[in-house]
Amino acid sequence: MFSILRINTATGESRNESFTAKEYLLGARTLSSRLVSREVDPTCDPFGKKNTLFFCNGALSGTTVSSSNRLSIGGKSPLTGGIKESNAGGIVGLRMAEQGLRCIALEDAPSDKAGWKIIVIGKDSTEFIDGEFIAGKGVYKKSELLSERFGKKAGCITIGPAAEKLLLASGIACSDPHGVCSRYAGRGGMGAVMASKKIVAIVILNDGEVKPDYIDQDGFKAGTRKIVQLLKENPVSSQFTKYGTAAMVDICQALKVLPTRNFTHGEFEGAKDINAQTMYDTIKARGGEGMTQHACQHPCAIQCSNVYPDKDGKLLCSPVEYETMALMGSNLCLKNLDAIAEMNRIANDAGVDTLDCGAAIGVAMEAGLAEFGDSDAAIRLMNEVKELTPLGRIIGSGCKVAAKVLGVRHAPHVLGQAIPAYEPRGTKGMAMTYLSSPMGADHTFGFTLRDEDDPISKEGKVVLSKKFQVIGSRMDAMGMCNFVRYSVRNDMTPLLELIKARHGVDITSEEFDDFVKETLRLEHKFNTDAGITALDYRFAETFYDEAQVETGERMDITDEESAEARRW
Repeated sequence: MFSILRINTATGESRNESFTAKEYLLGARTLSSRLVSREVDPTCDPFGKKNTLFFCNGALSGTTVSSSNRLSIGGKSPLTGGIKESNAGGIVGLRMAEQGLRCIALEDAPSDKAGWKIIVIGKDSTEFIDGEFIAGKGVYKKSELLSERFGKKAGCITIGPAAEKLLLASGIACSDPHGVCSRYAGRGGMGAVMASKKIVAIVILNDGEVKPDYIDQDGFKAGTRKIVQLLKENPVSSQFTKYGTAAMVDICQALKVLPTRNFTHGEFEGAKDINAQTMYDTIKARGGEGMTQHACQHPCAIQCSNVYPDKDGKLLCSPVEYETMALMGSNLCLKNLDAIAEMNRIANDAGVDTLDCGAAIGVAMEAGLAEFGDSDAAIRLMNEVKELTPLGRIIGSGCKVAAKVLGVRHAPHVLGQAIPAYEPRGTKGMAMTYLSSPMGADHTFGFTLRDEDDPISKEGKVVLSKKFQVIGSRMDAMGMCNFVRYSVRNDMTPLLELIKARHGVDITSEEFDDFVKETLRLEHKFNTDAGITALDYRFAETFYDEAQVETGERMDITDEESAEARRW
């Protein structure tokens, strides 16, 4: 049996429901997207009573399997106008499992004048308490106050001041293993949806007593060891162990797809100043609280996260990931890792997506509000977001809004969500994925870059993108870290055997992929019913008309080709 805790945010009432269906067994995105497609009116106001926000963990949450405790958060996105699933690491998924929960659903919405509430979930009760004492504060201060009151081992979910003002690029912050809300479900404006329900935080107490009940405990232990072995033997996941996602800086620079100067270039002359080796050497040299390896959840054999210290060895930001290094670094022509880390920290404290805000600042620089390469100006613009100035609210609403308000045509987004850190004219596989994701431009949705023999050609990219949409969606479908995909992309048997040993349920590879593809169909249907058309799955016209400088490439993917990549 798998339990969903339904909480009415208008009345404060809650109830538990139990299910046995395989979609609840798998959980995570498989469950969140299916619940959204069934229970949310596609035409509803994302900030209204008819939108529901779902928090779902996965099939192996609460166990000792490496990287299995990610949390999927789903609902209707105010940023894209369509369905959204955004996921995060941390300990929330684990704490949910210990309380016997597969899903928490925030339903309905109180009046705009209602006070802020914190939902506290424990083994004996679910209650609403006053949240005004943390309202308006930054995420780091909220995290500190929540830890003081509920303990560092509680699983906390909170939002920043940007979300409280319903800014469209606001995310949801989840507790890491140290009790800090630094693990973000950043994309799609889910923080603003949570705020629209007047919930400033959810706390899952560390008093859960539900332990995994294994059908085959010896088989499960053997399977857990096998996953660790596969991760350590795989050249991609093992590379992430040393350098983290920052390893992508040099890879993208070599392929001429490192977004630079508001996505007009694919090479950055300062790439070596912000690459993985420079970050690694800086962290090592500064010592103190810095860590080149760090786990966002336990257990994790990859440990691709990091703790980036300031010049005195004190924590400046954790983590600093490739996507942020590109969108807030090369995209703005910033050569200073300290400046990027400072912007990252400000974004985390304000509670906004670093990708969309980085892209929006790139747009602002193109509009002449600051010079590309000016670190002080970039930090100032991020502080405007935190301080909720008029310009800050524009930037915190994402790059599409910023481009419209500031009069910039070259706006790097699809469905209103900023393009991740791979310049699409130089990697047509990633471009096809951006154009076919129901979530807006999303690199994790179908990551093709490492498997593109000829990145600038669009030939075969429909098939390639769809292949990796399935591979990536497998991980999302069961709450696994996306980096596990490299070890099981050709054979899901090790994970399916773990599900059998844990739950006693046989799922074949074919059946599992059918679940994944059906979820994709439901996501696309939701968007169609929401009024999103084929004409919305496009880049800005400038990407088609203007060549990327280094490759001379223009976007040449047709509407028919991207539609085929969305057809399941």
